[in-house]
Amino acid sequence: MRLKNIIAYEKEQMLPLNFTMSYILTPIYLGASLLLIAAGAVLLGIDDEVYLVPGLLCLGAFVLISVAFLAAVPAVRKRAIEAELARYDFDTSKIEASDTWDFSSEGYDLKFDEYGMRIDGTLHYYNHLLKRVVTSNRYKRVGLYLMFGLSPEQNVVLYVTPTTLKMLSCLNITLDNQQTLDYILSNKREAFRQIYVKGRVTPPSNGDRRRSDR
Repeated sequence: MRLKNIIAYEKEQMLPLNFTMSYILTPIYLGASLLLIAAGAVLLGIDDEVYLVPGLLCLGAFVLISVAFLAAVPAVRKRAIEAELARYDFDTSKIEASDTWDFSSEGYDLKFDEYGMRIDGTLHYYNHLLKRVVTSNRYKRVGLYLMFGLSPEQNVVLYVTPTTLKMLSCLNITLDNQQTLDYILSNKREAFRQIYVKGRVTPPSNGDRRRSDR
């Protein structure tokens, strides 16, 4: 895939603000920084007091734009996290309870019931499945998924939505990393911050939780 196509695809996936920061402002900052540093070094290297002030001004300009650029990073991060918080809804109150949940698509039959996950009519019992909540920060987006693993090479992945959360509750499905999902649901803002920055969530240990409750 050509670089142009890669950039076009990432533009579709990323938040506009993050794309502008990554592909427009960052290259401009790097280019301007190199020019200012190079110009400052050349001017200061000339043995003539006439060039001292312009050289120092170039280096001063580099410091100023660096401070401005670094100050923009947390502001962009905050706005991006706010956008992701608004994108994910965890309210299951409007979803009707059911004994069977159908996530079938064209050419693919997928259902969940009290016994297990059924793919094209074949039952896979829950105690034979790897069941996890999976997170990612690909393209600087918060990604939340439920993964049901048949084998290391074969997984069924669903987005975390009010519907899939209601399904877990109705069918009493406990994930292998249920603590992580519980933490995301009860500490949404902090969990999203961790996912945005690191791509994963680290719930506090029992000891950390006890200390924070005191």
